[in-house]
Amino acid sequence: MTIKHLSRRLFLLIFRFLPFCLIIIALSLAWPALESLRASAESLECYCPSCPENLLPESGLQKLGRIKVEIAGAVNKPGIYELDLGQRRADLLKLADGINAEASLVFMAKTFNLSSILNDGEKIYIPYAWEEEWQLASLTNQGVSLEKTEALIGHSSSESANSQLISINTASAKELENLPGIGEKRASDIVSNRPFSSLNELVSKGAVTQTIFDSIKELITL
Repeated sequence: MTIKHLSRRLFLLIFRFLPFCLIIIALSLAWPALESLRASAESLECYCPSCPENLLPESGLQKLGRIKVEIAGAVNKPGIYELDLGQRRADLLKLADGINAEASLVFMAKTFNLSSILNDGEKIYIPYAWEEEWQLASLTNQGVSLEKTEALIGHSSSESANSQLISINTASAKELENLPGIGEKRASDIVSNRPFSSLNELVSKGAVTQTIFDSIKELITL
């Protein structure tokens, strides 16, 4: 076999295995970098906003999420207490050494939710039983029954709600324009068609469309 033939065979052999050799070389060069990346991923620290190292680097995890809440009234140790974020009213009541003998058991049973989560800066007041008795005695001395008191409160609320309604017979055009769907033209039509004996006459007299009337009927009065 001549040198020429040997050189040609050697060239073909190298050309055939050249891609494989290049892959081996590339893997050899990249392997240290991959190992370094894997090691970094395993020891990667969290940099989310809630991490203690980012929020309170000088204090650490123990100071993260601390809140202060005040409890007053019929408890054995009223005051301001520091708790962990997410703790509940039951935890605060435990720190305050529980309720005392004069606490309103009705309030505790019906209103005070022991499972409620506390918020920073919150104040909780637990009433005394004698406070409720004093309020009832005060109403009795004034000759006002509980039923009458509730009726008066309801009447007052109703009058307050009615006072906020816009009168289609007395409101100015500018006031009428505050209603949804009522522009300058609609307001002028309402004024020119007065007086109205019922709200439905807004539609029957052509001052507004049925669609507009449906959107404003809860906001208007005669």
